[in-house]
Amino acid sequence: MKFLKCKEVSNKIKAKVAIIGAGPAGLTAAGVLLCDGIEVDVFDMLPEPGGLMIFGIPEFRIPKSGVREGVKELKEKGVNFYLNTRIEDSEKYDINFEEIVSKYDALLLATGAWEPRKMNIEGEDLSGVYHAAPYIVSYYLVKFGYKDSSILPRLGKSVAVIGGGLTAVDSALVALESGAKDVYLVYRRTRKEAPAGEKEISSLESKGVKVVERKVPVKFVGENEKLKYMITVDLTLGAPDHTGRPSPIPLPGTEKSFEVDSVIVAVGGKSTPPFKKNKLGIEVSEDGRVLVDQKKRTNKVGIFAAGDVESGPSLIGPAVKSGIDAALSIKEFLISRKWK
Repeated sequence: MKFLKCKEVSNKIKAKVAIIGAGPAGLTAAGVLLCDGIEVDVFDMLPEPGGLMIFGIPEFRIPKSGVREGVKELKEKGVNFYLNTRIEDSEKYDINFEEIVSKYDALLLATGAWEPRKMNIEGEDLSGVYHAAPYIVSYYLVKFGYKDSSILPRLGKSVAVIGGGLTAVDSALVALESGAKDVYLVYRRTRKEAPAGEKEISSLESKGVKVVERKVPVKFVGENEKLKYMITVDLTLGAPDHTGRPSPIPLPGTEKSFEVDSVIVAVGGKSTPPFKKNKLGIEVSEDGRVLVDQKKRTNKVGIFAAGDVESGPSLIGPAVKSGIDAALSIKEFLISRKWK
């Protein structure tokens, strides 16, 4: 995957830019900025650049070698990477966010959407109930030798994945690869409405995953703080909701026990800015997205945002486009400052 967007690097702009986040938006922005000779430092919490392209998406969907080749080219052309580095992440961080802001001519926030969206039902905090993004990232950290296998909880023989998007599909594949014998994809609509698409769902079935349509858990039941089973309810489909898809409507009296060893909740994610809300007055929406204008500018001069941290969870293509747009705006900003 090529992130550098030029054949030769010029010395057009003398400036220093920090990018927080080494996913598709951040890496693409680095490749655009580098072309004009801008010094680029990229910070990321993971041990290798690439974000979910390396640690969250299967090889058949995004070949790791291509991502690594693109990163290697950025390094060879001068991009500096600071890995295993958290920028003011809750109470535990390696570098203070305000310190980063003070040291650079411009800053790009490209930290993605790592916080899992919860179902907010009883028992979701039981041992044996996992959320997709943290579990999948842990799985790949172990697979690629960055972490010991002891960090990865055992899923057991039977696993239910809740959701119908690509993350749910990938979670089911991880469960299979982890050795689960019975893997269920439990989705509240039908495969026809699934965000992953009917083709992906059928592919899962061909690998042995059992697809359970129009059903959703309403409670996770445990014993000694460990998941024992979940209670599900059947659904019927009503009028279209705000997504344009049929609304799932619970059918009273259809509650049933659904026994599984573990559950992976894959119902979406939330944007994760690298700072606490209201830091430096940067505007953030109620759901965690950093608010930007058409040029990816936040309300704080010199700070920009791109990718899932400003759009919410999306696909790689839009994230790449967002990174390009942000980089072009940063260059425009740096040039305008030069003539002031």
